Amino acid sequence: MASSRATTLALYRSLLRAGSGFTNYNFRMYALRSVRDRFRANVGLSDAEAITTALHDGRQQLELLKRQATISELFPQGKHAME
Repeated sequence: MASSRATTLALYRSLLRAGSGFTNYNFRMYALRSVRDRFRANVGLSDAEAITTALHDGRQQLELLKRQATISELFPQGKHAME
């Protein structure tokens, strides 16, 4: 169970880090909000298969965020009013 917790926390931190990589304020805030909301929705999972599925989906989401953040860096935009 401890390794699952450590794995989950590492995935959470990686997702937040990848979400912070967006140059556009709106995309960055959406990514961070989405990551937090998904983890909050899955905090009550107790079934081992459901946890494994959620971790797998999280890893896929991490790869997607990394690709999107890279594309975001290729096409920078001006600063947003909130920044």
